[in-house]
Amino acid sequence: MATNPLSNSETLTIRLDADALAAFDSFAVGRGGRSAVLRQMIEQTVPDRAVGPFIERPEGAARNRISVRFTDVEIAVIEVRAAQRSTDRASWIKALVRRHLALKSRVDDGLLAELAPIRMQLLRIGRNLNQAMKAANASMLETGDKQIEPELRRIADMRMEISEQVTAVGEAMRGDASYWAIPE
Repeated sequence: MATNPLSNSETLTIRLDADALAAFDSFAVGRGGRSAVLRQMIEQTVPDRAVGPFIERPEGAARNRISVRFTDVEIAVIEVRAAQRSTDRASWIKALVRRHLALKSRVDDGLLAELAPIRMQLLRIGRNLNQAMKAANASMLETGDKQIEPELRRIADMRMEISEQVTAVGEAMRGDASYWAIPE
């Protein structure tokens, strides 16, 4: 059984394309193997802490791992739920657990990516409605035509609706906790 000569060491795991790993393995064969070559590369990259600025790992960074087993049906449901949130299974499960632990659950990046363009489009529509309202008001003042007042009211109603939708999308972007509510 091999023992680790470094008493204060940690493990690094990476995912790599199969072809790239095969090429790396063939490179590492005569150089002590994968671990030795990676260790040498890291030590050469980070020779001395005093050389450059280092950022300490944040206090709240997740360092603990838990293994959970699910049935095929449960995995299928998790896959669907994660896809609905534009995230992967692990991120979805992590967000679910954090929510149930009453820790703040962040909005998924996928959801943010989907909501941001919608919010921008709503803001553009609101600006267009503002311009239409100003033009109609200016026209009404010049001509004295009161027949467009109903149209102005409709534009004002649309502006109000757009404003409410911009607010709703903004709230969803800041934290959609209702998704995680537990059905009774």
